[in-house]
Amino acid sequence: MAAQENGPTRSATENIRELTDASRQLFAAGEQMTSNLNELEQRVERALDWRSRLGDHALLLAGVGLAASVLLWRAIKS
Repeated sequence: MAAQENGPTRSATENIRELTDASRQLFAAGEQMTSNLNELEQRVERALDWRSRLGDHALLLAGVGLAASVLLWRAIKS
């Protein structure tokens, strides 16, 4: 009778089902966190990789080099 005073007791099957659902949710959250961390790691590596940064802006850097060469040539010529 004491168990009935706290409300109906749940069956073992219900407990297992609830634990299984919670386990699946935790596993899915862990996979999502791993995916997010891997993506963040790739972004940081790309941001800090100077070669890829130069490759992303190769035409701009060529223009800056050409402009600097012209300015240097004019300064030497005068």
